[in-house]
Amino acid sequence: MAVVQEPSFGEARDLFALYCRAKGLSARTLETYLASIDELGSFLAQSGRGEGIPSPQDIRAFVVSLLDRSLARTTISIRMRSVRCFLNFLVREEVITASPMACVEIPRLPCKYPEILTHDEITALLGATKQRTWHGVRNRAMLLTLLDTGVRLGELIRLDLGDLNLQEARVRVRNGKGERERHVFAGRTLLRSLRTWLDIRGTDQESCPLFPTRGGERLDRRNVQRILERMSARAGFAAGRVSPHRLRHSFATHYIMNGGDPFSLQRILGHSDIKTTMVYVNLAGVGLREAHAKASPVDRLLAG
Repeated sequence: MAVVQEPSFGEARDLFALYCRAKGLSARTLETYLASIDELGSFLAQSGRGEGIPSPQDIRAFVVSLLDRSLARTTISIRMRSVRCFLNFLVREEVITASPMACVEIPRLPCKYPEILTHDEITALLGATKQRTWHGVRNRAMLLTLLDTGVRLGELIRLDLGDLNLQEARVRVRNGKGERERHVFAGRTLLRSLRTWLDIRGTDQESCPLFPTRGGERLDRRNVQRILERMSARAGFAAGRVSPHRLRHSFATHYIMNGGDPFSLQRILGHSDIKTTMVYVNLAGVGLREAHAKASPVDRLLAG
């Protein structure tokens, strides 16, 4: 249905916010989207470019303003991808006929591989966990869960007792990125640690957090970050060396180096695009050469 009058930028922004809430996007995702859109709105107002839907020239000027502030390319990319989602929504809703970003290129991100922990560092980190106290057993189980399943920090703290299936060595992640549900799996070491933890923790309702505070409350993101910081300090690492996301990167890279395939890794990590997963294939190049030496089709054929 044709739109008689184009809405103001603020009205369009509110339409998009309503759409995101109705779609059930996480509060964190919505906050990221709206912060980027509001930044664009402020730029348009302050630069005297009007209160309507921006033109391609307005979008380019906004990109230049972000670059002039020396923001990280990753930050600029997040801003512009959020704006693109907003404008594409307006096209789908027939608020506008075409996206102003259709002919605007987002600055490319530098090809930078994520940093990971080495085998020795992982061993040192595990050695820094205290295993004789309630908190120590819980913290070791949490660390191993991050290292052995690759779950995100937000996914870890939202795990409930009912999400853990020890018989099938499986953990259900119900509230992953994009609200997608998936299953991740536990190795023998993680299973032993989880059983030890449950023996100490005790059974409870399935809806109770798998890793609670001593008072039974759900841990928040900062709680876990502080726990990792203390473990890292005991292991002798520099500040900032260990983080939940670096543990996720470490899991993914070592998974590939140990013979895992990128397609199963994509499902484990919950990536919607295989291109995201392929970063770890490139990062694990040495491991792939070793795997190829063992599994070379021609070598195995001729050896037979």
